[in-house]
Amino acid sequence: MPKKKTNVNLIDEYIEKIKKEKKVSEGTINTYKNVGANLPFNLLSSQPTIIKKLKDLYDNPNTLQLYLNMIILVRRNNEEETDKLIKFRNTLRDNIIETRKKKITELNGNLPEVEYIIEQLDNSTGIRYIINYLMIKHALRNKDINLKFVKALPKNKTENYIMMKGKNILLNINDYKTDSKYGSKEINISNEKFIDEIKKMKLDDGDYLVTKKNGDKISNISTFNDKILQLTIDKLGQNKLVKIMIKDLINNKSFDKLEQLSKDRGTSLDVLLKSYNLYNGEK
Repeated sequence: MPKKKTNVNLIDEYIEKIKKEKKVSEGTINTYKNVGANLPFNLLSSQPTIIKKLKDLYDNPNTLQLYLNMIILVRRNNEEETDKLIKFRNTLRDNIIETRKKKITELNGNLPEVEYIIEQLDNSTGIRYIINYLMIKHALRNKDINLKFVKALPKNKTENYIMMKGKNILLNINDYKTDSKYGSKEINISNEKFIDEIKKMKLDDGDYLVTKKNGDKISNISTFNDKILQLTIDKLGQNKLVKIMIKDLINNKSFDKLEQLSKDRGTSLDVLLKSYNLYNGEK
C-alpha cells in the first residue's frame, strides 16, 4: 500500500502544478505552505472530518473560508470530492458580509476626517510624503510601493518601477496583489511636490524607494509592510487611508475619481465600494 501523502507533500505538488500554469506570488506560496504545515489533519481526510476539525479550530468565517479555498483546490488536484466542503463554504458568506459590515461601522467612528489626513500629507516631506501620497491619491497597496528607480524600463518587467518621463513621474507596476487579473499598471504623476520630493532623494539607476539599511531591496514581506506602516500618517496603514479617501469621494459624488482609484489600485469598483466603503455597514 502506498504511503499516505502528508500535507506538505500535497501542497508542494499543488504549488508546482500552478506555477507551470500561471504566475504565483511568494506571498501565496508562503501562505499555502504555512497552512499545510500547521493544519492538524490531512487534507485528503473525509469531508465531514475536515469540516468538524475546522469548526473546532476556527470561529472567524474569513479564516474558515481561506482554509476551505485552499483545501478544495488541493483536493481537486488529487481528484477527491469537494461537494460538502463547497456547501459549507457557501454558508459562511452571509456571516462574512455581516462581520465585515460590523467592523466597518465600528471603524467609521474611529478614523480621522479627510481634512486632517490631507493636512498631514501636505506637511510631510521626503519618503513619508511619497508613501502617503501614493496611498491617498492612488490607493496603492504596500506591495505596489516596493518601487525600483530606473532611467529606462527593462524589456522583461518583473518588478515595480518608478522613473522620470519628461516632466512627470511614471510608475510601472507589475508585481501586485491582482496582477494576474489586471496585468501591468501604469500611473502618470504630474504633482509638483511629489516630483520634487523624488528628485530630492537623488536616486541612482537601480535604487529602491524603500530599502534595507545597506540599500538593498527589502524582499521579506513582513519586514517591508512593517516599515511602510511606520511611515504612514498616524501609523494608519494603507487600508484605512484608502477607506478615508473613498468615504470623502462618495460624500462629494466624485465617481470619476472613484473609478480612477479602482484602476490605480487594481480592484474592481464593486469590491472597492463593498470592502472599502465606510458606509457599507449602515442600514
